[in-house]
Amino acid sequence: MPAVGHFDLAMCFKWLLNLVCLSVLLAVIAFGFARQPVLAKHVAANWTGNFSPCERHSELLKRDTMSLGVRISTSNLELAKQFESALSFWATVVDMAWYEDETTSCAVQLVEATPSILKSPIVARAQLAELANFQGWIAFDSHAPLTKGEMYVIAVHEIGHMLGLRHNPNTNSVMYYFNVMGPQVLDRSDLWQLSFRHKLRFASIDAPVVVPENQLGD
Repeated sequence: MPAVGHFDLAMCFKWLLNLVCLSVLLAVIAFGFARQPVLAKHVAANWTGNFSPCERHSELLKRDTMSLGVRISTSNLELAKQFESALSFWATVVDMAWYEDETTSCAVQLVEATPSILKSPIVARAQLAELANFQGWIAFDSHAPLTKGEMYVIAVHEIGHMLGLRHNPNTNSVMYYFNVMGPQVLDRSDLWQLSFRHKLRFASIDAPVVVPENQLGD
């Protein structure tokens, strides 16, 4: 019978080995859980459709000055006009310039939405640059009964999504879930998000950027 306090080296080694194995197992499990959101984000994909490609859509991923060729593929001439006005607004916010490009060398394309892309009451939808299968498309229901001002604000909203903005709970933000009435702004939250993706045309993000009221007529 061993004496009290006898040090059993074999038992100690076995205990330490079990502890190491348990630690490795827990680390593997934790690593697997940590990777799940990354994998889920990686497989997420944009909506798609039978539209001409925009071969320079990667221009929208640039941090520096963007030169965006824009292809207008809609029969609604007023919608085309308001979409172009929305692009011009964004050119005052981020370091970008846009020009018309009716070829596949475009970076952005306004397309006619199909029922598979838009579900009522949604009237427009942009692809998101960070998701798979990005082509630079913004789909619009050209037959929706919208005023000129509504077309403009919705176009600003959807281009904002393509530039990396998400919905904003601030009802005064142009990135609010559904708001085409009254004054619209890009608030500090919107500008903060934009500053991580694109070069802004001003140094401070503290003051809201107002969407020009002269663009909000009927």
